[in-house]
Parts: sequence; C-alpha cells; structure tokens
Amino acid sequence: MAKLLEKNGSEMLSALVALATPIRNFVEDDKFMKTFRDCTKKGVRSRMEGILVIYADLVPLLFGEKHMKDTMTILATVEGMTVKQMLEMDGTEMLSDALKAWNEQIKPFFTRLGLSE
Repeated sequence: MAKLLEKNGSEMLSALVALATPIRNFVEDDKFMKTFRDCTKKGVRSRMEGILVIYADLVPLLFGEKHMKDTMTILATVEGMTVKQMLEMDGTEMLSDALKAWNEQIKPFFTRLGLSE
C-alpha cells in the first residue's frame, strides 16, 4: 500500500474515510487537545525540554488505552501498512516511522490542503 502522499485519488478517498473516526476521537478529547496545543507551541521550550514534555505528556495520551487504536490506525493508514504490520515492527523503528510520518506525511498533507502553515 502507498504512503499518504503517494496515494492516487481512489486510495486517498479511502484513506480519508479511514482517518476520519480516529481523528474525531482525538478532537473530542479535551485533555488531548489541550496537551497537543501545549506541546506544539513554537519557541516556548528548548528542543530537549520540548521532547521531554512531549514524551511525558503526549505519548501516554497517544499510546495509552484510550487512544492506542486511534493512533495506530492513523499511523498505519499514513504509512500504507496495516495496524498488525506496524505493531510487529521493531519498537524503535515503529516510533521512528511515527515521527517521520508526522513530519513527512501528515504535516505536508495538511499544508497542501491549506489547513496548516
């Protein structure tokens, strides 16, 4: 399966449908949204402090019981894999792919749609 920015029109429509529910679950979680906003403020923290805050505050929300399925569905869809394939990856490779997916697939996708800077 193709990564998000490599999908043709038909594949993109299927991906958008697959992403809708997990994204909605995050948006409706006030705690997640506040933490996400706090963690993504530019220039607020040093790089290392920002990384530690993201780890301490955001990672438990992303990979905890409430949103693990949502997170993995989003990552798998963006990376062109199944959730099972993602979970069977080496752990550090999976997390590295998650960071790459954010920087190379998700942010550029929303930027191209004009929904982000």
